[in-house]
Amino acid sequence: MARRLKKKAKRRLLLVSTLLVILIGFVCFNFFGSDSAASLDNPLPNLTKPKEEPIKTYKASLIATGDGLIHTAVYKAAYNEATGEYDFSDMLTYTKDKLKDYDIKYYNQETVFDSTSSLQSYPSFNTPSAFGQNMIDAGFNLVSLASNHSMDMGATGAKVSASWWEGKDGILATGMATSQEKSDEHKIMNANGITYTMLNYTYNATNAVASRQAQLDKEPYLANTFDEEKVKADIAAVRDKVDVLIVAMHWGVEYQQTATETQRNQAKFLADNGVDIVLGTHSHSIEPWEWIDDTVVFYSFGNFISNQMGAEQALVRKVGTVGMFATLDITKTVDSEKDTTTVKIDNIRADLNYSYKYYNNTKKKYDYLVIPFSKMESKYLSNYESVYNEFSKVLKKYDSNINIEPLPTT
Repeated sequence: MARRLKKKAKRRLLLVSTLLVILIGFVCFNFFGSDSAASLDNPLPNLTKPKEEPIKTYKASLIATGDGLIHTAVYKAAYNEATGEYDFSDMLTYTKDKLKDYDIKYYNQETVFDSTSSLQSYPSFNTPSAFGQNMIDAGFNLVSLASNHSMDMGATGAKVSASWWEGKDGILATGMATSQEKSDEHKIMNANGITYTMLNYTYNATNAVASRQAQLDKEPYLANTFDEEKVKADIAAVRDKVDVLIVAMHWGVEYQQTATETQRNQAKFLADNGVDIVLGTHSHSIEPWEWIDDTVVFYSFGNFISNQMGAEQALVRKVGTVGMFATLDITKTVDSEKDTTTVKIDNIRADLNYSYKYYNNTKKKYDYLVIPFSKMESKYLSNYESVYNEFSKVLKKYDSNINIEPLPTT
């Protein structure tokens, strides 16, 4: 689908007028004000410039995945007793290879990095910042931060975590900020001549803890919560400055495999206000995707990595270990003769992924590995074919026109 952007006729007229004045001045100088005036022996130089192509095309690609949900078991698996440091890079081996051919690479950071407090897991999470660094090293450069766990470590933890992300060059991480000024910056990125930015909102940032809500009420920039008037204002501030506008939404109902009425209404609201791509997270389960006019909406990617396969109820184990990567292409076409710019999004694809938990004989403890289903083997998941078929149906519930990467042939 394509979105047509505004014309630039006034700027073109000004450029033509300027060139005409320069040309007239040059001719007058050569005929009336120079000893080397033009003659048959000294003709005027050729002022004709090579004609530029009237249509220019720019291309970029996006890959997106779900929640980085770091339970205690996950960060303990990453701990190196010899160095006293955390290293999640081995868990991302397949992921790094998956990302390498894409330009814009998104995931949702579900948990905060508060170096002033002890590490924790459910119900109040605090994660080693090494996870964020390892995700950056793997290739991710677009990160949503606003979630229902944004205030788990209070205002101090939110600021420490937001500050960590604000210090990363070349990374667009949004949804939490250390000040209102930082929150309003709306960093604009460029991928192969295509400009883009991302806004990020959560349905709730405090998990209904009154003390945390009181802190957020005083400093709302610590985590962006969804409010239609605020969202409208944010969109208005950036829509004309970028080719592609992305909104990351932390919304919906946990472990549900379909979008709620609220999600679909909010998606329609975003589409009506000019958003190009909606990236959904929070449910810890895959939900469908669909087009709303020219806006592509992914309601939930499920978990990227988690430990939701332990003592929880069967439903959580079933959906919590399976997420997905989604990919798409962005094409910008600039027609200088018509003074138009058109942005098209197409080639929507997906690859399911699995949080594999296994005993690592080298480390002598349980470990994790994120495995795309396109690389799946029975040693990782014995019933992977039926799981693949089941979650493929979930993803296609609203629109079947998505190519899901096939399982590897044996």
